[in-house]
Amino acid sequence: MLITKTRWTIEPQRIVIRPFGLFFILGGVLAAIFIAIFFAFNGIGQQSPIGSAPFALFLLLILVAFILGGFTYILFDRTSGKMQKMLFGFIPVKTIPFNQLHGVNTVTQAAGGFNYRIFTRTDKFGKGTVISCGYSKDTDRNAVAFNNEVVPLIHQFLDAVAPLPAEKEVYISDYTYFTEADGVYTLKTSKVGGLVLGVPLLLVGIHECTPAAWLTNVTTFGKLAVCIFPIAMGLIFIAAAFTTISFNTRTRMVARKSPIRLNNQEHPFEHYVNFQSVRKTHNGIYTGTDVVMYFHKPGDKNAKGLLISSFRNSRKIERLMQEVASIMR
Repeated sequence: MLITKTRWTIEPQRIVIRPFGLFFILGGVLAAIFIAIFFAFNGIGQQSPIGSAPFALFLLLILVAFILGGFTYILFDRTSGKMQKMLFGFIPVKTIPFNQLHGVNTVTQAAGGFNYRIFTRTDKFGKGTVISCGYSKDTDRNAVAFNNEVVPLIHQFLDAVAPLPAEKEVYISDYTYFTEADGVYTLKTSKVGGLVLGVPLLLVGIHECTPAAWLTNVTTFGKLAVCIFPIAMGLIFIAAAFTTISFNTRTRMVARKSPIRLNNQEHPFEHYVNFQSVRKTHNGIYTGTDVVMYFHKPGDKNAKGLLISSFRNSRKIERLMQEVASIMR
């Protein structure tokens, strides 16, 4: 098994998962880079920035942290009834009793790929705890083996201590995220963001098409670019502000409608498969979670996704899913 893949050990009373082997590779790469910089400066007869003792010690600490990070593991201990995350293999940074855990699920990343995480009962759609490496496709052999061998066993451990209560149908009369009219439930959206971005772009594009344009000494292609691109982007943002997603309980259809017919979709309730959460990050900072509904038409090879909304609060995600389930019942 490759060191970058998820590794695990299954014992009668314990499951030990080591998902961070990639840190060993990253540590080795960093070490090679630092050594190359040191010898390159020495070769040209200049003082290497790594030569100073404090800076060298700082870089050494970074290397040690990366390499030790590869030893981090997740422990499910049936005897103690707890899950622990052991940083560097010996520092317990997270301890959660089994009766507070909800279960394992996949989390898709906005850049593509997915990993397995375990979530608590109070934060079922939050950040969760990573328990696997990242996978680019669901047919990855390591992912398939992990899903077949480890995930069911984790759920067995949890169920032996505190089985999840049966899901109860939630009947909702007061909707938070929808407005209702004649059996059609329309998702509430804010138009401010799209208009704030779209209107200025549209005005700039129109302005550059007039004799009073700011940019005059440009080629014909440049002139077309500064006119057409802002207008096109402005129209797209404005159209997004007025795009609607509705659930028609009379026709039992879910519809996404754009004023410019961009990515319009219609799906029968019966084609609904599941929800999927897509975590978005920017420069490593969490920016929100997209809630996507998947529909599969009989005969089609792949399911089609419909972005419903984005949230930063996992309780809002759960509430939205409950409302959708109530509408489609």
